[in-house]
Amino acid sequence: MERNSTHLCFYPFLSSASGYVDELGATLENLISSAAFERARLRGKVRILEAIKDGMILKPAVITNAQAEMELLAYPFARILVSCIHDEHLVRRYVLSEAKAAHEKLLADSRTDTDIIYEMAEEFSIRVDFFREHVQMPFVDYLRFTINLHDKKWKLVNRGLEKGGVKLEKGEFIRIIQEAIYERIMKDLPLNVPADVCNAIRGYTEEIKRELEETRKKFGDAEGFIVKDPNCFPPCIAHILSNLKEGINVTHGARFAVTAFLLNLGLSEDEIIEIYKNSPDFDEERTRYQVRHIAGGTGSVRYTAPSCATMRTYGNCVGSDDICEKISHPLNYYRLKLKTKKNRAQTHT
Repeated sequence: MERNSTHLCFYPFLSSASGYVDELGATLENLISSAAFERARLRGKVRILEAIKDGMILKPAVITNAQAEMELLAYPFARILVSCIHDEHLVRRYVLSEAKAAHEKLLADSRTDTDIIYEMAEEFSIRVDFFREHVQMPFVDYLRFTINLHDKKWKLVNRGLEKGGVKLEKGEFIRIIQEAIYERIMKDLPLNVPADVCNAIRGYTEEIKRELEETRKKFGDAEGFIVKDPNCFPPCIAHILSNLKEGINVTHGARFAVTAFLLNLGLSEDEIIEIYKNSPDFDEERTRYQVRHIAGGTGSVRYTAPSCATMRTYGNCVGSDDICEKISHPLNYYRLKLKTKKNRAQTHT
């Protein structure tokens, strides 16, 4: 289907969008240095700053072809910027933010443009049959695109399966398209950008680096949140937090364990919710309810972090060390390591 620039600019990862950009004739040299493309460069920088601050890239109102073309060119420039900075956390956060923004736009567009879902299915080579009330896709394709979706509703045993096909509501299929978008945008990142190009755009990357560092300082340390001493976390908790930081979906059991652990250490609901903002399926309202429930704020008892035995049962025990051999609970690990660290500090003073 023929799409104009004001449509393509909201989905710059599409092959047709790449083709449109090629037709504009913008060279790499022009994109990084020409005054004519300064607005596109600034917009590319803003996309990344929005990803860092908000975890979502805002879609501006686009009316003219000139605005659309600027937005289209901002996308490849943003990819160059994150590649020059070469920070794995930033890459994942940027890609996830782009995918989430596209998902929200797709949901809105699909209400009035039914063809757009067909277009996306064809774009990502997703085999799907469309019916009036639902869609159906082969279970092998379903498994491929839901591998990082750990909510129970996505498990194959909880889906309607008929003749090798999985039934989905339209909104659920659009969520699967988000995974395909994430996969497409992440491909080849970080790019192998020549050093002279990175030097030429240093003014943009330095500002992004400063914002990235400020965000990390705001939440206390390189792990991205306020804690008493994250260096004393047990390996299991550190592993889960590392996955969350990198935008990797984790299981329900792992989420419960890390949430209860951090609540037990005294982190607030807001501080813990901030940790989950990188998650591909982040829903603030739902996350807040779950955190509040574990904290005992919905009338339930306040939960304690699972024991080491429970962590092992659910496959969340990873990277055991010598301290793990002395304890039976993650909180005891934290207390023992913190005490040992303080004793060593006093010995050297």
